[in-house]
Amino acid sequence: MANHIKWFSSVEKLEQPGVVKTSDNTVHPIEHVGDVLLSHVGQKGLMRNILHVPTIAKNLVFDGQIAD
Repeated sequence: MANHIKWFSSVEKLEQPGVVKTSDNTVHPIEHVGDVLLSHVGQKGLMRNILHVPTIAKNLVFDGQIAD
């Protein structure tokens, strides 16, 4: 999940938006899904199907996403 739309290299508005619930029981709407291009020390990668959740305070990445 990422909260900054400008980080996405491609986005798609969800026809049936969902929500995510954080550990403090706050509900956050999912607005888009898309791809985020990563770049670090000359290496590049693409994370696909990342949720755009503008109201979350921190970006969340799960180990399984990185391993794929």
